[in-house]
Amino acid sequence: MSGNEVPVDSTSSENPTKDDQNEVVGETGDEQTEAVVNENGEENAESANEEAIEEEEEAEEPDVKPILKNAITLEDFDLEKITFTEDQDTIIDDWIENKVEDRTLYLYMDQENIRVSYELPRKTVHEIQWFCRPSGVELYADTFDESVESGIIHTPHIESLLKQMNGAFSPMFLNNKTWPDSIRNDFTSHLQRFMAYLTDMRHKTEGHTILYIPGEALDKDVKEACVDKDLVQRLETVMIHWTMQLKEVVYAQDSQEMTENSGPLEEIEFWSSRCADLSSISKQLDHYGVKHIESILNTVKSSYVAQFRKYAQQIQDGSKQSEDNLKFLNILKEPCEHLYKATPKEIPPMLPKILTLIRFIWTNSEYYNTKEKITGLLRKLSNEIIARCTKEIHLEKIFDGYCISSMKTLNEAIDCCTKWKDTYDHVNRVHQTRSSFEWVLDKTSIFAQIEAFIQRCRDLIEVCECQMHFARYEDGTQTMMPILPGQRGPDIVRSLQEIEVTFRRNLAALREIKHTILDVKATSWHDDYNKFRSGVKDLEVMMQNTINSAFEMVRTVEQGVDLLDLFRHLGSRETIKRTLDKKIVEVVQIFNDEMNKVKKELNNKRPYLSLQYPKFAGMAHWIKALLRRLKNNYEAIDGAWFVKETAVFQEANGTHLTLVANLEETVRKYWTEWQQLVDREIGKNSKNDAHKRLEQPLMIRSQDRHGMIEVNFDRFLQKLFTEVHYWHRLGIDVTHAAAEVYQRRDELMKLREQVLLVILDYNRVVSALTSEERVLFKERVRFLDKKLQPGLTRLMWVTKGVQEFFVNECRKNIASIQNVVDEYKFNNMNVSSSCKRISELLMVNIRKEIYSNLEFEEEQAAHQKKIAAYLDGERNEIVRFLLSTYEYFRRDGKEVQDGFYKYCEKMDRMLEEAFRLNIKWSLAELSKAINGDGKTPPNPLFKVKLILEENEKKIEFDPTLSKLFSIVNSIGPQLISKMQRVPRTPDVLGFKHKSPKAPFTQVFEEDSEIKKLQKTIADGMNQNALEIREHNNKWDAYREIWEINKDQFIKRYQRLNPSVASFDSDIQRYNEVSNNAQKEDTITNISFVMLDCSNLKRSIQDHCKKWQDKFTTLLKELATDKLNQLTQFFDEHCLKLREEPADLDALGECIKLWDKLQGERDTIEAMMSPIRDQFAILDRNEVIIPDDTREKMENLDNKYMEFQQALQDGEAIIKKSKDKFKSDLINSADDYKRRVATFVQEFVDNGPFTEEWSSDASLAKIKSYRDTIASLRVDEARIRRGLAIFKIEQPPSKEIINMEKDLELLESAWTMTKDWEVNWAQWKVSTFGEINTENMETQAQTLFKKLARLAREVKDKNWPIVEVTKKKIEQFKRTMPLITDLKNHAMRERHWTQIKEIVGRPFEHESETFTLEIIIAFGFDEHAEKINEISGAASKELSIEKAIADIAQLWTTTIIDVGPYKDKGHFKIKGTEEVFQFLEDNQVQLSTMKASRFVKAFEDQVDYWERTLSKIMEVIEVALTVQRQWMYLENIFVGEDIRKQLPKETAQFDGINASWKEIMTRMNANPNAKEATHYPHLFETLNDMNLKLEDIQKSLDMYLETKRQTFPRFYFLSNDDLLEILGQSKNPEAVQPHLKKCFDNIVKLRMQKMGGLSSKMEANGMFAADGELVEFAPGHNKILDGAVENWLCEIEKAMRATLKESLKNTRAALKKNLNKRDKWAKEYPGQMLISASMMQWTQDCTRALALTKERGDKKALKSLKRKQNSMLDKFSEAIRTNLPKLQRLKIVSLVTIEVHAKDVIEKLIKTGCNDVTAFDWLMQLRLYWDKEIDDCVVRQTSTQFQYGYEYLGNSGRLVITPLTDRCYMTLTTALHLHRGGSPKGPAGTGKTETT
Repeated sequence: MSGNEVPVDSTSSENPTKDDQNEVVGETGDEQTEAVVNENGEENAESANEEAIEEEEEAEEPDVKPILKNAITLEDFDLEKITFTEDQDTIIDDWIENKVEDRTLYLYMDQENIRVSYELPRKTVHEIQWFCRPSGVELYADTFDESVESGIIHTPHIESLLKQMNGAFSPMFLNNKTWPDSIRNDFTSHLQRFMAYLTDMRHKTEGHTILYIPGEALDKDVKEACVDKDLVQRLETVMIHWTMQLKEVVYAQDSQEMTENSGPLEEIEFWSSRCADLSSISKQLDHYGVKHIESILNTVKSSYVAQFRKYAQQIQDGSKQSEDNLKFLNILKEPCEHLYKATPKEIPPMLPKILTLIRFIWTNSEYYNTKEKITGLLRKLSNEIIARCTKEIHLEKIFDGYCISSMKTLNEAIDCCTKWKDTYDHVNRVHQTRSSFEWVLDKTSIFAQIEAFIQRCRDLIEVCECQMHFARYEDGTQTMMPILPGQRGPDIVRSLQEIEVTFRRNLAALREIKHTILDVKATSWHDDYNKFRSGVKDLEVMMQNTINSAFEMVRTVEQGVDLLDLFRHLGSRETIKRTLDKKIVEVVQIFNDEMNKVKKELNNKRPYLSLQYPKFAGMAHWIKALLRRLKNNYEAIDGAWFVKETAVFQEANGTHLTLVANLEETVRKYWTEWQQLVDREIGKNSKNDAHKRLEQPLMIRSQDRHGMIEVNFDRFLQKLFTEVHYWHRLGIDVTHAAAEVYQRRDELMKLREQVLLVILDYNRVVSALTSEERVLFKERVRFLDKKLQPGLTRLMWVTKGVQEFFVNECRKNIASIQNVVDEYKFNNMNVSSSCKRISELLMVNIRKEIYSNLEFEEEQAAHQKKIAAYLDGERNEIVRFLLSTYEYFRRDGKEVQDGFYKYCEKMDRMLEEAFRLNIKWSLAELSKAINGDGKTPPNPLFKVKLILEENEKKIEFDPTLSKLFSIVNSIGPQLISKMQRVPRTPDVLGFKHKSPKAPFTQVFEEDSEIKKLQKTIADGMNQNALEIREHNNKWDAYREIWEINKDQFIKRYQRLNPSVASFDSDIQRYNEVSNNAQKEDTITNISFVMLDCSNLKRSIQDHCKKWQDKFTTLLKELATDKLNQLTQFFDEHCLKLREEPADLDALGECIKLWDKLQGERDTIEAMMSPIRDQFAILDRNEVIIPDDTREKMENLDNKYMEFQQALQDGEAIIKKSKDKFKSDLINSADDYKRRVATFVQEFVDNGPFTEEWSSDASLAKIKSYRDTIASLRVDEARIRRGLAIFKIEQPPSKEIINMEKDLELLESAWTMTKDWEVNWAQWKVSTFGEINTENMETQAQTLFKKLARLAREVKDKNWPIVEVTKKKIEQFKRTMPLITDLKNHAMRERHWTQIKEIVGRPFEHESETFTLEIIIAFGFDEHAEKINEISGAASKELSIEKAIADIAQLWTTTIIDVGPYKDKGHFKIKGTEEVFQFLEDNQVQLSTMKASRFVKAFEDQVDYWERTLSKIMEVIEVALTVQRQWMYLENIFVGEDIRKQLPKETAQFDGINASWKEIMTRMNANPNAKEATHYPHLFETLNDMNLKLEDIQKSLDMYLETKRQTFPRFYFLSNDDLLEILGQSKNPEAVQPHLKKCFDNIVKLRMQKMGGLSSKMEANGMFAADGELVEFAPGHNKILDGAVENWLCEIEKAMRATLKESLKNTRAALKKNLNKRDKWAKEYPGQMLISASMMQWTQDCTRALALTKERGDKKALKSLKRKQNSMLDKFSEAIRTNLPKLQRLKIVSLVTIEVHAKDVIEKLIKTGCNDVTAFDWLMQLRLYWDKEIDDCVVRQTSTQFQYGYEYLGNSGRLVITPLTDRCYMTLTTALHLHRGGSPKGPAGTGKTETT
């Protein structure tokens, strides 16, 4: 096969099949086609596309999809059987039509279905077919084969690829001679490297090493190949790869030897594989191709040949060695295979043979007999044994609770491993005795993993046992969790569950690392298992506590035995076993207690019996029950061998037998008594007597329960039947008389039961209905009563056939009505459910994204529409249910219909509440989005843009804040508006009268909570708006940029005549403003709004640019405009000045103009200079000026000269015209005066002043007068202007002015007249109910005031219309108080009746005919005073009525704040402030009412509430008193010790406790203050409890006093602390916290358990607050047992004895270490150090004073001072060292004392003291050791005390001052005189330390 690169393999050849070659060649051809198409460029592609389009237009092309499907050649694909899905066809179409970017389409089979995708599948599939199309080209049927490439990829993929490369691609590429040499050489190099790695990878997966031989080297001889340097380089690359392969094979053995977990079979397999691999490689090394390449590279002297030959030689040597090792190891193959299949039980017998064969290898093998290899082989054997055992051990089963089977497997594994060790030892001994070839192996290495594995198995056995103990597992299943009875039963079960959960948690931690459990090399197991064992120990403690807790609720023997049996399996754990032994004793004690209780009950002459039991047989049953009770207890113990065998039970058994005999004798006694009673009652003729007793009706009406019926059966017969029945149950025969009557029992009892069933059915129907519902079912209940009437009257117990014709019919009728009731209740439940769903469907949807523009409004509208549809559906369901219910009552009477209407109103209220909650919760959701949840601020919800509104010149928001505010705040009204289409429920059901309630929308609009939420939302919006506006204040700095109108500003700027410098500075300023604006933040989050300022910043930039443009042109415009204006001014005024006036007006204008111009002459001349300056500036700044403007500038001076000449001409023209117009003007003024006089006279004569005129006509006449006046005013103005020209004064016409005032007043009069006529016409026909008195009174009063004011103004004018209208209104006003009284809303029917009697005429005040006209017509005004009195009384009565109603309403809702107390099922009153406040307020109100004269109608109600409120206050006050005492005593009587010490008080308190719990439980269930305090006899009960609690408190105080007398330090403690100590007397640890209150500085004792079996505690030391420990002196350790006060006394004695002994030792040590005090100070307690040091100081001073007196000098004292200083220096050095805290405290305190001692010595030296009797010495506080009493004494002045030995520890010491010494002296003197002392002074002066 020339030209192909074929890998050499001596075992197999990889040649492609014919099909593969054809497939690959076809694909290659497609690739070339595509390459050609791509090389033709875009033009060919475009031309091809154009041709394709043209062909498509000419004729429809065949579909490409079938061609593609026919090209699919997958193995399991059958086009006729497999159907493509619609999605798959879409994928194919998109790929064909070039609609997707993916060029490759993949198809593969998934089971029986075809899969089509643009991506390779993620999972491995058998084969994949791919199609690849050209990029950007649509496929057609005729070009499909040319354009599309395809191929199939098989599994394994690497093998498939290698076949294709070898069979097609590689030969094709290498044989291609058309490529350039450089490209060909580079490509060939990469190809061969790829083929080498591909070949190696392909065969390495099968464990073979195949050398890749490139075919191009085989076609050339050595010389020719050596010349081709590129070829040589490629061959070197191949040899490098060969060398790497050989090196990898050589070092493979080392890696195998490092595999520690492999077994002997893996060792044999390794050497077998290695032998085969090395042999195969050896044959390949001898292959011609390898030798040929080696010779080529050797010829060119390649450096890689030597390395290759080195590893080739190692391969040859390794092949020989592996063959020898394999030969010996093969003898182990068969036994190791048996070992591989064996179980742990089968392994031990196989081991001797295997070890014998290993000995054979050890002694005979040439290469394998090394110590390392044999040790490794034995270690692998150990691994195999571990693996076999591990295989049998199922960790999942262990952790799943298969404990028994798993423990068996683990024990077998341990046994197997142990026998393996024993077998090895045996073979080792045999080999040593019988062979000279030493067996020297590392046994530890061989069995290290075996030992570890055995330990792991034992650990797992412990895990299994723990699962059985703590997780209830046996063998895969859990035993059922015990159900413990009693109140604490669930708590115990929870404790067991908690233990189980804790254990599971610990077990889960092990389970998570189960992959390392049996991996003996994973050392982390030890830490994990130790944690597990530690957790198990904790669980044992928890289990002990649980057992103790469980037994706390044990009250019966059976419970105790059950618990013992429940926990008995834990007895294998020693700690738990001790606890169980104690509990056995407790159970037997319960049995003894039970027998004592039975004795006590037997002695009780009136035992409690259930009502069902008869008197005599019941007593017998009761005694039998006692017997069974004893029997059950006895049998419970008798069945428990672990209790029965104890000594304590044997003792109790004798008592049991005696008691049983006594009980049986009592039963016989009661039987005799009953027999005597029967003989007396029945006598001999039992039948006749019984018949008489049965002649009575079957049923009677219940006297106690209204509406119910009861069975009417003779009581004695019933008792007789019951007695006989129960005697028979006891197995005791009765007398003949009783038996004869008892024969009819079954018949009568059966009938009684049937009658009772009827009664129960009837009562069930009646009791199921509430009072409201009974109205609905009234007719049906009446029907039942009719059916039951025979049983109440005429049917007797002796009547025959009662059941057939009465009972069955009654039950049938009752059942039918019961069905109706059930359906009614079911519909009610459905309505409630619908209302609940309505309340939960929120109509506001807040998503987490930020809303832009108006998205929020649109989304909410859509959501509301959707939810509204849901709500409509639910409401329709409610209506449907109500209609369904109504069907049952549709044909009933009016009363039932009214009842159903009320029922519908109730449902309507439920629906209203559901809608209200929906709106409320929806708004709450919106409020949360706006205001946050109170803990975190709201997230951004809206995006608002800041924009600059160009039109309005201000910053606006997009959307605007008002719009945003409107959108958000409109949500509430929108939600409410959704309710507009929801009618009231009664209206929907079609009742004749509509619901009087307001619509839902109105109710919700007025709802306070909804308003509050809306206000919260609005406040949040307002607050946010304020924050946004505050944030926007920073833009105020730029506001003038856009706010100032540029054109107007430029005009103002122009008027200011700015300089050129001003222009330049302004332009630069706007540049700076633009830059500053860009530095501001663009995006800012303010509460729920994201503020975007980008648009605003852009606008500011634009405005700055515009301003700059404005300023660059402003100067030019200013100059040009002024020039044009001035030029135009000259031209215009020259013409006007020379024009002659045509009339007076024109003359006036001419004169004004000339005067103005003459006065402004200098100003006009001054205007010319600035214009010249402006144009000069423009020229300097090179501004282009138009030619016409420049020409005007040049002619400006000529224009001014012409203007001056025109002024002179105008003056001459004005003088000439004045003479001409003056005479005509005077004539016109006279004519005007005559016309005015005529008009005024006509008004006075014919004006509308009287009531004869109608208001409309009068107003029209007034209007005509006004028009005439307006005309006269025009003429007057013209004349006055003319006269002003000639300086003639002409005042305005007074007649016209007065005329205008009169017309205004007259018009006001007629306007008010018209208003009154309109109002009166409307009021007089209004019904009384429609009259709005406030509005009428307001309008009438307003009109009257206006008319009164007008009348005063026109009183001299004699206008009758004013007075006429005023009188009409005044007359109406007099009737207004009457109307107001009649409209009083407090008026009731009784008040209207009084009014009818007063008026004397009948009327209906609520009818439509009762109008204002009728009131006036009936003469109500004549009785106005009496009606006023009635109305006033009604108002007062209404206020009282409302106040009483408010009080009643208040106490229906006022509750006593009751809450849980200590989680024990108790409750307590938490707060009563609000209740007492209400009581005080209401009592004051009631007192005020009683004092009112209007209370008569409500006297009974006021009296009732006075009594009620008084009762509430008294009950609550006494309840609080009881609660306070109960809470104090409840904590006390919890302790068992207190209960035992005060048994009588305990019994009393238990009774009070039960009563209190009952009272508070009842009060918690119904906390209403009125109902809770009015419970029957509650006040008396609480008073009694209060008295008893006071007695208990006194007894308790007396008990505590006895304890304090025993141990007086208890007086330091409060009662609570003392009780806590006494309650924990058996637990010394619990007393520890109180020691620091009893002793000065003992904070705790060091305690330990005594040795042996005793569990008592012993105290052997005491700790101070600073941590100092002082051990008790030998012989003074105290046993902490018995009464706590006694052993505390012993502790006090031990403290004193210990400190005394310690002081002796400290003093003795000080004498030996006078010069080493720093060392001495570290070894003794601080208190003793100070005392001993003071004693030594006293001794030294006494000696020094004696020497001083003897010698007569101070040397001794001075020497003592030096000694004292030296000692202090040593202490100072010690303090500067790194001392422990405790040591530092001791030395600091000691230094403080010694410094004071030094000061005293200095004082003695200074004062010259030389005698021990001197006062300077006696006044010091001195310590001595008195040898006579062998004790320390304290002396000062003439006083002496023995040292107290109160342990003080290392308490702080302040510096001792002279004041301190005086305090010492004062206190010691006081104590000496049997007095006391109390230091006083400022804080921090040392009072406490001194004392």
